[in-house]
Amino acid sequence: MRLLRFLVIFLALSLMFAACGASDEDETDTEGGNSQDNSTADNSGSDDGNGSGDGQQNPNCGNKMVDDGEVCDGGAQECKSIDPNYTGGFASCKADCTGWDTSACQGNGSSSDPNDPGNNNDPTNPGGNGDGGFDKDSQGIWVDPKPFREGVHLVWENPMGNKGTGGLGPTHAASQTYCENLILAGADDWRLPTIDELRTLVRGISTIEPGGKCPTTDTCTKQETCNDDKENTQGFGNSCLGCEALNTDKYDPADSYLDLEKDCQLSSTQLANNECYIVKAMHGDPCDGTWSDTPNTGTAGSLSKAYWYLNYKSGIIHSDADVLSGANWVRCVREGTAADVTEEEEEAGDPSQNWECTADIDCTGGKTCQSHQCVAETYVATNGLEWQNGTINETLNKWEEGVIRVEKWEPAKAYCENLDYAGHTDWRLPNISELKTLVTGCAKTNECAITADCAEYTSCHGDSTACKNGCSNGNYLSIGVSQQIDFPYWTSNNDPTKTNRVWAINFMTGVVFYSYDTANHYARCVRGSMN
Repeated sequence: MRLLRFLVIFLALSLMFAACGASDEDETDTEGGNSQDNSTADNSGSDDGNGSGDGQQNPNCGNKMVDDGEVCDGGAQECKSIDPNYTGGFASCKADCTGWDTSACQGNGSSSDPNDPGNNNDPTNPGGNGDGGFDKDSQGIWVDPKPFREGVHLVWENPMGNKGTGGLGPTHAASQTYCENLILAGADDWRLPTIDELRTLVRGISTIEPGGKCPTTDTCTKQETCNDDKENTQGFGNSCLGCEALNTDKYDPADSYLDLEKDCQLSSTQLANNECYIVKAMHGDPCDGTWSDTPNTGTAGSLSKAYWYLNYKSGIIHSDADVLSGANWVRCVREGTAADVTEEEEEAGDPSQNWECTADIDCTGGKTCQSHQCVAETYVATNGLEWQNGTINETLNKWEEGVIRVEKWEPAKAYCENLDYAGHTDWRLPNISELKTLVTGCAKTNECAITADCAEYTSCHGDSTACKNGCSNGNYLSIGVSQQIDFPYWTSNNDPTKTNRVWAINFMTGVVFYSYDTANHYARCVRGSMN
């Protein structure tokens, strides 16, 4: 019995020591990262998922804007743009915004094997974060075929990659950080452009194009003597205001120094369609203010903290500071050589040379200029309806005859009934069924039961999801007509039980709704009948 008791105690002690040893070994592997599993895992940090290793979450990570200390903030990019030696795949931004997770990339950019295509240590195999690995054929860039200066061609990020938050661009400081950390097309020497470099992208405003009358440049940066001359005492007047200088309510057009036959010829419709005074190759929110890295050296107020920016919708060269509204778009740039210009870009040259038109005055036969093509003044749909296809043209806040109008409902009806346009006088405001035929890409509009024959809210609309919610934000107006969607469009139908409520369509969402007849909506006239 005594021997049996000894054996039981001995066995229990053995099991206890074994358990302690296993626990100590596991603890060492977890904290020290010495286990085989840890050595091959994504070293993104502690188990809180933020990749910091100390459990402290970066408060700015996740705001979709690249802030100080961040390389990225959400999204993904092609592995080849991070390192051209990768053979494929996409890298996503790490959870802590400190870099790109390349675990899904094909090839290994850090391999020490000289035969590995991803080797960054082989001096004969350039690449790795952009050191000699620029790929001129990569997507997401545009190389200007016209030299910026001798031996230098500007390489532009295209489209923009950092759009800030809340519909606003990033601050200047965030823009600097974004460009400095950008790895694109195998290069990591991206930066914010100077104001001279931004001016090379301007087309159609002679005062803002390189060498134009506006004196704001990399070497002339003081507000008082290089940008602001409203009294025209220095000889450059309002030339830095671009097309805004033609606003006769504020300025004398003679002080604009613009060529009124060639400059500022885009129509309101073209501007609303995100066409602007920028080289055609640029895309992705190209129109509004874009930061430069050229400081405003003026002495008044906060100018000492301001940087110049260029607005391509109007051509204004102005300045802003982070401490104020300080949010503009950012388009990074780097310097390349003639060897970086692709054959396609070299053959195309200046894309504007291939435009059929830049404005309505370039078109004949009643046609209008849309997307740099001359199009007919009316749109005849396959269902037999003929639609007014004019453009919105505001001059001194007065709407001209023969163009799309913004009106209250009664004046809108009268406008169409009295319209003499494209050789016809039988124009009218479309009914709801007719206007719904101009909606493309949003099936919910047609699912909405409101029609010209059923226009009562209670019985035909009710709480219909299709009527109320429509589709996600977009542009659901037929490409056959001028793409103007910043206002809803009137129909000729009102709710018979509420005579002051008139049906309209919002082409940004496809939503069918009724509005007070005193609201201001577009009036696009129609003639004929559906077949």
